[in-house]
Amino acid sequence: MRCCCRKRKHSDNCYISGDYDPVCGSADDASYYEYSDALPKYHIDEIGQLGEGVSFTFSGKISVNCERFSINFVYNNESRDVALHINPRLPQNYIVRNTKVNDVWGREEVSSALPFLLCRGDKFAIQVLITEASYMISINGEHFAEYAHRLPYAGVKILEVKGDVEDVQMERTIVQSYPNRFPESSARIMDVQLDAEADEVDANAKETVNIPHEWCLISAPAKLTEDSPKSNHSAADQGLTLPYYGTLMPKSLREGRCLKIEGRVRLLPHSFYINLQQGQNIWPHPIIAFHLNPRFSQSGSGAIGKAVVCRNAWYNGGWAQEERSELDTNLRPGRTFTLAIVCSKDSFEVYVNRQFITEFKYHIKPDIVDTVYIQGDVKLWNVTLEHNPMIRGKNVRIYHNPMYADAF
Repeated sequence: MRCCCRKRKHSDNCYISGDYDPVCGSADDASYYEYSDALPKYHIDEIGQLGEGVSFTFSGKISVNCERFSINFVYNNESRDVALHINPRLPQNYIVRNTKVNDVWGREEVSSALPFLLCRGDKFAIQVLITEASYMISINGEHFAEYAHRLPYAGVKILEVKGDVEDVQMERTIVQSYPNRFPESSARIMDVQLDAEADEVDANAKETVNIPHEWCLISAPAKLTEDSPKSNHSAADQGLTLPYYGTLMPKSLREGRCLKIEGRVRLLPHSFYINLQQGQNIWPHPIIAFHLNPRFSQSGSGAIGKAVVCRNAWYNGGWAQEERSELDTNLRPGRTFTLAIVCSKDSFEVYVNRQFITEFKYHIKPDIVDTVYIQGDVKLWNVTLEHNPMIRGKNVRIYHNPMYADAF
C-alpha cells in the first residue's frame, strides 16, 4: 500500500540507496506522518552500539482518543533520515512500517498475519530486535512483522516516540531469543489423548468431530449449549487464539501417532501454515521438521478454487527444497475441517476429513518436535495428539496412504 500523499517529482540530487523504493517526494509530503504536537513523547540520543541481538522494548499507555503514534529509529544527520518508522493507525486497524531518506518516504509495508492488537486506553509493549538482515517487531509479546533494512542500522543514533501515547518508557537489552513473551502469549500444553483402548478401532468407525455446531456459525458469535460436544474449552470459549503455540514432550511424535487439528477456514482465505518445530522462538530460527502451507488460489471469476499445498523443512541454517502441488484439499471457505498430520515409517502424511492429501518424506525425524505453531486464515477449535489406531482385524491403520496400504 502506498502512502496517501501527493506524488511529486524527485530531486535529481536526492540520495536513494540501491534497495530503496521511494514513492513520495519533498519535505511537505512528510507532514502526512507528523502530529499536531511536534514534541516527542520519548527521546533518547544515547542508545549504545547496535548489533544483532540488541533489543529495544517500548512500553506505555495508548490515549483514549488515540488516532496514531509512531516509533522512529532516526539518523543524526541534516535530513534526519528515519531507518525504521513504526506507525500504528488505530482508526484503520493497521501498522505502517517505512523508511525516510532526504525527506522522501519509501514504500509502506502494512501486511501481517497477526490481528491488530492495540486498543485505545490500553497499555502496550512493542519490541524491536535488530538482526543482520532486518528489524523484528513484536506487539505485546507476539511477533508481528519483519522489516528488511533499507538503511544501515549502524547509522541510527536517536530513538523517538511521537503521537497519542502516555507514560512511554524504553528498555534496551541484549537477548538470546525473540520475542519476549507475555504470559498470555506463551505456549499452551497440548491436549494429549493416547488412551490405550483407542489403539484399535472398527473399520466402519466414524471420525469423532468435537466442533460444536454453534461455534461453526458465521453470522453470530458462538454460543455453546449443554448438548454441545465437550472438550477442554469453557462454555464461553471461542476456540484457540492465533498464532497458536502448543507444546509437546520431546519424542511424542513417532510412528503410529498423529496430530489432529479441528477448525474452520475463514471466508476469504489467502493461506495458513502449520509448523512442527523445535522451540517457540522466531529468532534464532527454529528447526522445522515439517512446514505445511496451503495457499488458496482465486480464479478470474472470483471463486476460491484449489489450493497450492507447499511442504518444506528448515534445518542446517536454511530451507530445504520446497515441494508444492495444486490439490483439491477439501478445505473450503467458511467450512469446518479435521486435518490430521500422521507420522508414518518414513514420512509425514496429511489427511483432511479422512481423505489422504499429500505426504512429505522426513528430512528430520519427528521426535525432535516439541512445538506446534499454527497461523493464518483459519479459526481453531482444538489441537490434540492422538494414536493413529489400527483397524481391527486388518494390518493397516485408520489413516493410511492408499498408495502403499494393502487392500481391505
